[in-house]
Amino acid sequence: MYIILGLLIAVAVIMILQPWKRRACRWREDRRALADGRVLHRCAACGAELALPKGRQPAKCLAPGRGS
Repeated sequence: MYIILGLLIAVAVIMILQPWKRRACRWREDRRALADGRVLHRCAACGAELALPKGRQPAKCLAPGRGS
């Protein structure tokens, strides 16, 4: 019974975290700040670009078909 409960919990955690949506992109931070204080992040795998406030990291892949 405990094994089944443990497996259900593990599956639920994996479904919540959805690691397959973040795995494909490898984000690199361009440390030159933009005019409004944000920092540009570029994906080395798909070429996507995302400007975020300083200290924040992209969480999902932006490549078409890989994540939302």
